[in-house]
Amino acid sequence: MRRLINEIDSFWMAIQYFSRIPVPYAIHYDQERMKRSILFLPAVGWIIGFFLFLFYQMTADLFPRNFHSILLVSFLLWITGGLHADGWMDVFDGIGSSRDKEKMLAIMKDSRVGAMGVIGFVILFALKTSSLNSINSNFFMEVLLVSPLLARFGVVLAVFFFPYARKEGLGRMLKEALTLKTFLFTLLWILPLFWLTSYGIYMFLLITGFVFLFGVYFTKKLGGLTGDVYGWLIEGGETVLWLMFVLLSR
Repeated sequence: MRRLINEIDSFWMAIQYFSRIPVPYAIHYDQERMKRSILFLPAVGWIIGFFLFLFYQMTADLFPRNFHSILLVSFLLWITGGLHADGWMDVFDGIGSSRDKEKMLAIMKDSRVGAMGVIGFVILFALKTSSLNSINSNFFMEVLLVSPLLARFGVVLAVFFFPYARKEGLGRMLKEALTLKTFLFTLLWILPLFWLTSYGIYMFLLITGFVFLFGVYFTKKLGGLTGDVYGWLIEGGETVLWLMFVLLSR
């Protein structure tokens, strides 16, 4: 019974840490619960996608398409607390510095945002808003509901298959918790998407290829992945899935 309670607390902690969605009760930080929150990261993606799609349904007829696209991307940034966008900017700052590995890691850890980070965010926001403005609304369930799930499952893949670059940090803890058994458990979260949409298999293959391509790249550049890279992969994963539906909408 105690183990079940701990797993439930880990689930709430995942929601509390990776989003701004309220939880029934405050979960005080606990290292073991934080470790196991990785098991529920795809579930957080489902929940974020649900609220994003619900927000779309509630506001679609209220605003012009261009403005509504900006509103949806802004809502996604808000509901995640900008956590992953911050990682996106930090990676742009670090990689964009063209320094050695240790210096790039130090730059990424710096809380200040540099010019490359700002440029990276502008690119991200422009890609996402223009994508939503170009996608046929028939694909919005896949784009808004399913993409957040798969982007976060992509991080599970990255944590499991690629080394962590730093000696300590959140990513190190998550990697310790993600054994083969727990990794297989996370696969259960993505099974409904294959029933939900006929594009599920293509989206899954695309996000898998994206994660492995950039997982190899960042491992060569940094000696492994970091928490910032995980955030970059979530933002990049959502964007590349949206671009897939831009092409399908032509």
